[in-house]
Amino acid sequence: MPNTTPDKKRGSLYLARTVLGNTLRFSLRQTVMDDQDEFPRHRQLVDLGDDPARYLVFPSSNCFYVHDDLLATVAPMVEGDVALALEKILWPFVRADVRANLASVMAREHGSPPTKVTAAEQEAIDRELHLFDRRRLHYLWYGAIDQSGLYRMPAKLCRRLLGKSRDEKEQYFIDREMVLYADQVKEYLYTIFNLQRHFSESFARILPQGLDQQRLDTLFIDELCSLNRDASLWRGMPPVDGLHPYLIRHLILFFDYEFSAAAALSGYFKTFMDSHRQFHFPQPKSTMSTEELSTIFGEPAERLATLSKRELKALFRKRAKALHPDIGGDPEQFVRLKEAFEALHRKRGAA
Repeated sequence: MPNTTPDKKRGSLYLARTVLGNTLRFSLRQTVMDDQDEFPRHRQLVDLGDDPARYLVFPSSNCFYVHDDLLATVAPMVEGDVALALEKILWPFVRADVRANLASVMAREHGSPPTKVTAAEQEAIDRELHLFDRRRLHYLWYGAIDQSGLYRMPAKLCRRLLGKSRDEKEQYFIDREMVLYADQVKEYLYTIFNLQRHFSESFARILPQGLDQQRLDTLFIDELCSLNRDASLWRGMPPVDGLHPYLIRHLILFFDYEFSAAAALSGYFKTFMDSHRQFHFPQPKSTMSTEELSTIFGEPAERLATLSKRELKALFRKRAKALHPDIGGDPEQFVRLKEAFEALHRKRGAA
């Protein structure tokens, strides 16, 4: 049920995902900070149910708008252009044909040019960014188990978490984790809980599959409980009995997924062999045409050809979010997107 308290609060509006049984439910929440608050907190505004698309209206294939009832409910509680904020939040639930027609328009309207990180922002990052959040950002952007570059990560990547409540930060990471491949999930958890620091084996940073898995399980539980007791991580959140729900999610994922032994061994041996030979096998050729790649990514072929690896990765994450089956996307298109990304990535490597 919506919270109809009419007091307006300053703070960001965001989409929250909650798993209830076998159902994924969505809600609108807001980060707020009153004068009496020491840390940002969150409040629930509207329960959107299991299908936020029902709050969207499509007059044609070239436009959409947010239902007046939702606007009327949210507007009294939020400052600023509520319609614009809701359009951005609900964009992943817009019909596929409308998204295709409006993608460039939405990018112009909702995108903002990057600005230099100020000294005050850098100070806030150093003060506010929890090490657990920093590790998550590092892996999600670089896909690296090795965390030696943790503090060399650009401040612009960290700035996005400033001013957010703990709940909004956790929802941010849930959203970004959706693009992880199945064989990356346990590696991701191994990295963000910094389990490698407990092992002296030289391969702990590249081959966690080769470690004592029983000991690894025990260490993970210890680290999980330690984070659960870390008051600095959960500032602004209401107290809970037992394990925090967001950590329960990590617990389930850790024991539901396995390391990809074949992929890791293949990568390990390939790295070893590549470092001991002068000949390199040619990269496999893409089976996708330029037109097909352009269609899948929703971008002109000319722009795809000029994207850097980082820009390509950002575009992939954006498209993956829109096509993910968990939010109503087409599973086949999602798979084809992965194949298209790998094809373009190989071209960048060969260039």
